[in-house]
Amino acid sequence: MKKKTEINQLPTSPALVGKDVYLRPAEPADYELTYRWFLASDPHSQTCHLIRMATPAQAAERAKQREINVNEGDFIIIRLEDDNPVGKIRYFNLNMLNRSAEVGIIMAPDARKQGYAKEGLSLLVGYLFAYLNLNKVYAQTSTFNKAAIKLLEALDFKLDGTLRQHHYFKGDLYDDLVYSLLKFEYSP
Repeated sequence: MKKKTEINQLPTSPALVGKDVYLRPAEPADYELTYRWFLASDPHSQTCHLIRMATPAQAAERAKQREINVNEGDFIIIRLEDDNPVGKIRYFNLNMLNRSAEVGIIMAPDARKQGYAKEGLSLLVGYLFAYLNLNKVYAQTSTFNKAAIKLLEALDFKLDGTLRQHHYFKGDLYDDLVYSLLKFEYSP
């Protein structure tokens, strides 16, 4: 497939288009694929919360039945070069009183370490600051997730604190780290 060069041809807002990727709102059909990425990444390494395991088809069906929630948004990271999905990124726990939201990301196993996560997260953060007028975007990750820590620090997220022995994984308890980026600290 040819690279799309006209922003108006893409199924998204121009604010969500970068150099190598763009973000488009997730559709229920996307969840089967993104749930496969979740499973391939060892689900219990991805969250400190209880996981209700499902098949990819069940995950897609859950997405179809989910009610729209104005406090969250799911996006698919699409590679511009070939229009293929390479990741899923989301914001949740939106708090308009505090003007903050939490973000999370999962990448396709074969699309990692290629800069797509960094560009996708930068696009989403910029969008949240500019269009939702947020003041803070934050993320939580375990101390064993070196890739997530490196990604957050590469985008100038600051370490806010440590949740001690907060993440149970493979028989051990690990600390979770909370990072945030304030609007005045963001530079695209």
